[in-house]
Amino acid sequence: MRTPTLKLLFGFWIVSNIAVILWFTADRQSGRIHELTGISWIVINRTIDVIDWLLPFAILFFFRRYFLKPMMAGLLVCCGLALSIASNEANFLREKMQFSLDHEISYLTDNVVEGVIRPMIAWIVQVYVWILGDDKTGGSTYVTHIAINYMFDSATLISAFALATVVVSPVGAWLYMFTVAFFGQASFVLGGGRMGGMFLAGGFLWQLFLLASGRLVAAIISGIVMSFMRTDLVFATAFAVLGISWIEKRWPSPKEWTTFASLIIISIVVPQMLISLNPVPPDFSSFLITHGDYLAKPWGNISGLTTAIGLASPLFMILAVTRPLGVSRTTAIALLPAIVHLSIVFLIADFTETRLLGPFLGGLGLLCAERLANVLQSPPNSEINPKSAV
Repeated sequence: MRTPTLKLLFGFWIVSNIAVILWFTADRQSGRIHELTGISWIVINRTIDVIDWLLPFAILFFFRRYFLKPMMAGLLVCCGLALSIASNEANFLREKMQFSLDHEISYLTDNVVEGVIRPMIAWIVQVYVWILGDDKTGGSTYVTHIAINYMFDSATLISAFALATVVVSPVGAWLYMFTVAFFGQASFVLGGGRMGGMFLAGGFLWQLFLLASGRLVAAIISGIVMSFMRTDLVFATAFAVLGISWIEKRWPSPKEWTTFASLIIISIVVPQMLISLNPVPPDFSSFLITHGDYLAKPWGNISGLTTAIGLASPLFMILAVTRPLGVSRTTAIALLPAIVHLSIVFLIADFTETRLLGPFLGGLGLLCAERLANVLQSPPNSEINPKSAV
């Protein structure tokens, strides 16, 4: 299975986002149709609903040959999984959806350091509310909430599938896509109160995809943009560059050293710049480490380690029973960045906020998908020996 191009990935992402918004806002045309035709509201709404339900699948059936290729089918299923997760979260939150929108936008006005150093997600949420509206402005909080989370969820799953096509087999790519979707439902999303819960995993996997596929300039540009959302992801994924050169048994090239240094510098400079540009000093009360309390978060995370281990237990079980004969390229690319990010969370954040474990689970899940694919593809009673092992 070929690795998708950036043009194809962005095409799927943009077109599917537009389609989801149109799908959920189709019933807004019922008033205009009623004025023009005089037909009953109930008849118009039910007719639009039926058309709305059937039209996407009719279009897919008409263009089905285009999606029969494994790569195209994988990207299409990624979009379907993202819609499922976004819809499930909206159903889970229900009356809390408005709070979720307002809470994220409040980071633009509150002076807490979290909002100061990563304002872009709040900007995105606010732009969506301006365009689509919410219950307070005559729009629909339900539609806006789904549209925003679909944007982040689809980006995450498309990034996961794209990364998997670079480093694992086609079977492993499909296994990984469903693994990310499972943890998206279980842990990244259903925390409530924060928009784009899957973005932590998605941004991490997107950066790894760019680095693993050799798109180093694109990785730097992406790192600059991402540093306005989650600078810790940029810092952690920079170490994939070292993993790639290590597994290839060579010293990093000057271009790779430049990429590594650029990502580290970006991850440090951008938040410092945002803090310095803030009109007043931000509130660091949530960052206990800045007050000299170096042990509160780590000690709390050790106490709550059972939750994190329980969440990742399917992955640990797969790793325990599928022992490779060597270190694969997948391990070199994904494991070090995942451990670096987990260390950051361990020192300054909280394991019980499970969406923060997304990058680690994403990296670990990639290893499990590779090994499980080898098990499924190997002859009965044969030893597991990954093709990429060294």
